[in-house]
Amino acid sequence: MQVGYRMSAYMGIRAAKELDQVSYNLANASTVGFKRERLYLWEMQSPADLSSAAGDHPGIYLDVLGRDFGQGPLHITENETDLAIEGPGFFKVETPQGMRYTRNGAFTMNTDKQLVTREGFPVLGKNGPLNLDSRDQKFAFDEEGGLHLDQSLSDQLLVVTFPNPQALAAVGDSYFAAGPEAGEEQPAEGYRVRQGAVEESNVELAQESVNLIAIHRAYDAYMKVLETFAAADRKVVEEIGQ
Repeated sequence: MQVGYRMSAYMGIRAAKELDQVSYNLANASTVGFKRERLYLWEMQSPADLSSAAGDHPGIYLDVLGRDFGQGPLHITENETDLAIEGPGFFKVETPQGMRYTRNGAFTMNTDKQLVTREGFPVLGKNGPLNLDSRDQKFAFDEEGGLHLDQSLSDQLLVVTFPNPQALAAVGDSYFAAGPEAGEEQPAEGYRVRQGAVEESNVELAQESVNLIAIHRAYDAYMKVLETFAAADRKVVEEIGQ
């Protein structure tokens, strides 16, 4: 009974975590470049001193919050400063808090003719902030991220990735910060840059809505099981007291 009580309590707590995660995804379903969160059940090997007499190593399970970096659908905007990445990689952005990385390519041009985010943060190329100023007042990005001004290659958009992107820390507004656990920043490969488009959130509304209903039902079921165990405990205490 004790094992059943603990398992029901754990599953109830897990359902609450899943509810938070799914609600967060649904709230950001329309956020450009958003990557949905997922709750994984991670199995770890227990320490040797927890081994049984038979030498077995019972599993230790942890709930790990991860992120699905799968491709989101592209939305054609025909805005010349909007960019989307097809494939792996992140745009590199310079902010007052340090370097940030994003899949949100809804960019604009500031008064200095630089490509910037909606917050005004410069988008970086190999030569620093991307300068869009040209004599003919035209610019274009090719599929490799090359910036063409006055019909010649001027700079190269930085599209980067990390050995362990799951270690990137979400810091709001579709931005990620890179710590030591993410590994060294490196050039992305196998991507295409699409000008005049942005990548939408990879949240699937229908699936997340189904998940939300299932989680609510599971949570209610576990709570009823816990109430049953609690009622049985009260009955035992009352009988012993008599």
